[in-house]
Amino acid sequence: LYLGPGRWPLWLWPPAALALIPVVYLFRAGHEIAAAALFLGAMLTDCVDGWYAKKYRQETALGLYLDPVVDKVVVIVLMYELAGAGRLSLIIPHLFLVRELLQNAVRAAAARHGEVVGANWMGKTKAVLQTALVTWGLAAGLRGGGPLQDGLEPAAWVVLGISWLFFGRFLWTNRKLLL
Repeated sequence: LYLGPGRWPLWLWPPAALALIPVVYLFRAGHEIAAAALFLGAMLTDCVDGWYAKKYRQETALGLYLDPVVDKVVVIVLMYELAGAGRLSLIIPHLFLVRELLQNAVRAAAARHGEVVGANWMGKTKAVLQTALVTWGLAAGLRGGGPLQDGLEPAAWVVLGISWLFFGRFLWTNRKLLL
């Protein structure tokens, strides 16, 4: 999906997305809106990149693998940062991480059998919900959080529950790969 330097802007390339993590981390205290905007902007450019790759048939096997992995790393690392800042319980990013590792294991098993398990509406919905959650969490530190901070934890549990429900559906849909 990522075309790399020279063919598409460098800031859309996966290593650039990973380099975004420490930048957002540095902005998180005192520049919460900048951190939230930077993260949200990166996730939106990822959507543009996916659309571009499909429209112009620029998808590659490496891109199909690398794009979702980088997205998950960025989102989950920032969830751990939110937990470290006291905005989320630590168990929440742990449970998101376990879910993602299990899903990647199923995808790897499918790949061993020559099958590709691509994204569907549930995965895209989960990604949007996680992006909204992290953006909210980054912005919640603004001036002590207040009402923004108060609703973050319950919202995180809802997003986590939906993510695990979608994972259950993913397992059911791909059950023949597991047997």
